[in-house]
Amino acid sequence: MYEFRALMDRFWVTRAENGDLYFSLKRTLPDYRRLVNELLGWNLVVNESVIKLEKVPPRAMPWMGIQSFQEPLDYCLLCAVLLYLADQDDGAPFLLSSLTQAVETFLGDVCPVDWTRFLHRKSLVRVLQYAQEIRLVLVYDGNSALFGNDQNQEVLYENTGLSRHFPVHFGRDIMECRSIEDFEALSWEGDDTEQRRRRVYRQLILAPGMYCLDQTQSDYDYIKNQRRTVNGNLDQFLDGELQIYKNGAFFLLAEGERCGMLYPGTRALSDAALLLCAQLREQIRQGVYPRQADDTVLLTRREFRYEVERCRAQYGNGWGSQMRACSLERICQELIFYMASWMLLEDLDEDILLYPAVGKLVGIYPASYQNELGEAEEDEPLENEQAGIS
Repeated sequence: MYEFRALMDRFWVTRAENGDLYFSLKRTLPDYRRLVNELLGWNLVVNESVIKLEKVPPRAMPWMGIQSFQEPLDYCLLCAVLLYLADQDDGAPFLLSSLTQAVETFLGDVCPVDWTRFLHRKSLVRVLQYAQEIRLVLVYDGNSALFGNDQNQEVLYENTGLSRHFPVHFGRDIMECRSIEDFEALSWEGDDTEQRRRRVYRQLILAPGMYCLDQTQSDYDYIKNQRRTVNGNLDQFLDGELQIYKNGAFFLLAEGERCGMLYPGTRALSDAALLLCAQLREQIRQGVYPRQADDTVLLTRREFRYEVERCRAQYGNGWGSQMRACSLERICQELIFYMASWMLLEDLDEDILLYPAVGKLVGIYPASYQNELGEAEEDEPLENEQAGIS
């Protein structure tokens, strides 16, 4: 269903910016309300200005969050900006200088900011650009980015009034919450069966997959026992296929369908990850790296670095100019972060834990590829292959 995918693909849909989709979502609301309320247990905000699906995950993961944010300070500043906007009337104009003064006051006892510091100004720039992107504010005159280089830069904004719909509505008091786990616990209500069902659907919809681990065994058993029902519901609203293996379950979108962030993507880093996974899969098959009882594989950082070095030596000239210019250490860091974001591996303190999907999501270059340095800046698409480690 296009409408539900549109809600999944966006933070929200505003009437002012996308009126056609807004009214389409309101018209088809009965079609996807059961999935939202019963199967996912999410809150759906519908009013005269915005429609927003509050996509609360089953558990917080490191890769979740606002992609453009880089520091914890970014989130602190966003909270302060939301507090400032809450005090403004809808449609009211305001200046950047008044916003920065208010932010200093709000964060004075929590996370003091100093606008003479370049890093603090850049952090606010990221927040302001994000606020503009999702239309919390509109810019009438000036450029938010210039504040990064000049703290005296002035910008005229308008408050759209959408800020009051930005926070998640937990429906209960959150003043006693002190950890991520406390907030996660607020999202669960109902009996154990209902909670398990909602965890399963949230995991399959929001995350790359679900592995059969000790802490998820009951959820994985639910997927196996209810595979037809789960697959039917997900296919109806997202158009894809539920694939279940002895070590994990994955919901893959149908060919040509797009929703949210996709793997593999078009970046050279995505190519490198697919090629590395294919190489690691072959090494595991040959017994170079033994599998554990749960089909995970533990590598030392030295072993992971060695495999990345081998992969770069064989395919590196096809990775594009930016990756070719990176050091081996930088490529390793980028691959670890990227692959961890897609649940292909876990970055432990001393080791790298490979998950079973490393053997499922692999790629190869065309047979004609000779690792020659080309003139093009962009990489050719990979010939993608999906297979499990057997």
